[in-house]
Amino acid sequence: MGKKSKPPKPPDYTKAAEQTAASSQEAQTRADWTNRPDQVTPWGKQAWTSAMEVDPATGKQMTKWTQNTTLDPALQAALDSQQAVDMGKSQLAQAQIGRAGEALASPFDWQNLQAMGGPVQAQGLDPMGMQTRGAGRGIMSGFDSGGPVEQAGGDLGRQRYEETLMNRMRPENERAQAGLEGKLQNMGLTRGSEAWKREMQGLQDQQSRQAFDAFQTAGAEQQRNYGMSLQGQQQQYAQNMGQAQFGNQAQQQAQQQRMAQNQQNWGMMTGANAQNFGQQMQASEYQNKLRQQQIAEQQQQRLMPLNEMNALLTGAQVNMPTMPGFQASQSSGGADYSGAAKNQYSAGMDAYNAAQQQQQSMMSGITGAAGMAAMFM
Repeated sequence: MGKKSKPPKPPDYTKAAEQTAASSQEAQTRADWTNRPDQVTPWGKQAWTSAMEVDPATGKQMTKWTQNTTLDPALQAALDSQQAVDMGKSQLAQAQIGRAGEALASPFDWQNLQAMGGPVQAQGLDPMGMQTRGAGRGIMSGFDSGGPVEQAGGDLGRQRYEETLMNRMRPENERAQAGLEGKLQNMGLTRGSEAWKREMQGLQDQQSRQAFDAFQTAGAEQQRNYGMSLQGQQQQYAQNMGQAQFGNQAQQQAQQQRMAQNQQNWGMMTGANAQNFGQQMQASEYQNKLRQQQIAEQQQQRLMPLNEMNALLTGAQVNMPTMPGFQASQSSGGADYSGAAKNQYSAGMDAYNAAQQQQQSMMSGITGAAGMAAMFM
């Protein structure tokens, strides 16, 4: 019979695991060293240093890595200067906080500001107030026909003609003035403005001419009645006509003089009103500008400390250089001693089991042959 085989001895899994861990740590150490290169750029240098130190958690020694960035001397000098400036600005800004608080703590003073300019109103002109009413009275008043020639109603009749014509014209004049004012307002013109006064002056001049025409018409009507009354006194009328003509010419000249004086007075009043309006407008605008300047000055006084503090805290900064990236190497891992031991033990067990099965088969064959021999004996 052959020698009985024995099963393989189990491996030391703990030792195999420790060997695997040690191998993995060695591979990781190589990867760490590879992934910590020195980087040198025009702006500076980035380098690594290592030292063996005791891990407070485990009490074991381990490698401690330190990353150091060294700037180019010129860039380092700029950074040092910038930090010094920033420190100085921060200290100045800190000193400004109190001033800003004092400035903002005081409420805005609206009571002592310059009063706003009031609205400016132009003085109106009354065209009917000019000395044109009754301008035609007294015509032919110096006519003497040897006896009083009775005119139809005399001066009272002429006055009635004038008042009748003026009463007819007055509603139309008022409607024209109201219509023109509405038109000017719709056009966006301001009452009292230069454009407004020009338009109103044109209407008033037209109404003055119409009034003068009415006076002329009244005189013509009176003249017609007077002529009718003279039909029975042609001889006396002819003798005194020259004198009457002279009187009429004198009255007409006086009327023309009064009209010219009215026009001159009208222009003077219009110019004076325009000048007064312009002066009042300038005074109102000056008051408003002065008020705005006072408001702006108060705002500047309140916000100047805060603006100065913000100006001190802002500004260009020296940035740290950015190092270029690189493809980091990956750890390939250590040798798997635990797996190798396991596989080796499994192979030994497979060989042992196969030998056992072969031995059992041989024993079964020998037992069967012995039984057959006993049957034939």
